[in-house]
Amino acid sequence: MLSLDQLITFFNRDRAATAEPREESRTFTARCHCGNIEYSIVLPASSLPLNGYICSCTLCRYSHGSFGSFHVSLTQGVAPEWTNGTINMSVYKTKGSEPGGHGQRWFCPTCGSHNGHYEPWAMQWIADSSLFEENFWEIKGFGFPKSPGDGGLVSWLPESVSKGMKMLTMDRDFPPEDKIEIGEDGGERLRAECQCGGVSFTIKRPSDAVRNDEYLSRFVAPGNPNKWKAYLDFDKETRRLASVLFMPWALIPRTSLEPEVPSDLLIGTMKTYEASDKITKGFCGRCGAVMFIKNKDGSPSEQSEVLNVAVGNFRAPEGAKATNWVQWRSVPEREKEQIGFDSQFANDIIEGQKAWAVEQYGKTLEFDII
Repeated sequence: MLSLDQLITFFNRDRAATAEPREESRTFTARCHCGNIEYSIVLPASSLPLNGYICSCTLCRYSHGSFGSFHVSLTQGVAPEWTNGTINMSVYKTKGSEPGGHGQRWFCPTCGSHNGHYEPWAMQWIADSSLFEENFWEIKGFGFPKSPGDGGLVSWLPESVSKGMKMLTMDRDFPPEDKIEIGEDGGERLRAECQCGGVSFTIKRPSDAVRNDEYLSRFVAPGNPNKWKAYLDFDKETRRLASVLFMPWALIPRTSLEPEVPSDLLIGTMKTYEASDKITKGFCGRCGAVMFIKNKDGSPSEQSEVLNVAVGNFRAPEGAKATNWVQWRSVPEREKEQIGFDSQFANDIIEGQKAWAVEQYGKTLEFDII
């Protein structure tokens, strides 16, 4: 049972659903990357901004491929107004799913963008906030902060920001007991798997062949030949593709995945979406988790293909950031200046990650990612 304070922070229970007579209303539109799903909501101006929150439970992390989902609970009585009059979405039902929507996640069957879900116990729609054109919320809460095991995204928030956020923890807020696997060659393997298990593979450490390759060696972490490069992606197109404010990617050669992922990315329940003539997204067709981004310009040959692999799906024993397997680049100023969506909170994450990097590595790391 949530307290009144938690209901206000995470479910906006202190906000009105309809405008008073002669009061202004505001309309906000959300759209997935391909445009197959588009809807609008109408809110009274006096209720704005709503409270938003981040959830880093395993369901949200492993169904998005990120460090958590970015949610805004629409006020009780407010529902999406679907542009085409229908709800054209795929629905993933977890093992604990209940009638009416609890435990379900909805995503576009074409591009894989998550749209949110309906919580019957709260009688409210929970929207994935990153698909909206305009920001109408302030992030005030963080759910399941213990689940990532290493602090996850919370450890990348400045203390001045995290202290002002309400933390929601429950008896199931604990990290999974993941273990490193061993391959037939005796080398370590890191499991990456979506929420439903339909897409699952392991990651090798950089081999001598990779480290000695003129092209592939570029993706080995500088100064640490046993780790891969990783970075935070705040690009506008990525935000719509992944339904999150940013994506955490590791840059890994396709041939360093086991079993080797084919060039068309189609393994298990994987579906692909051509986001552009150069960019292909690979996502689980059953639970919607982002697994890969493949850039046709990013590799000189098929055997040298390097994939953006979603770190949110990694099952690293040390925690969600998988610091025993990757080194994290800090976002450079030139990229920071291009962020337009929820820029203040994005900048908070960027500055917090830089402070974490100094503590972790002794300095911020900046390196090429192409």
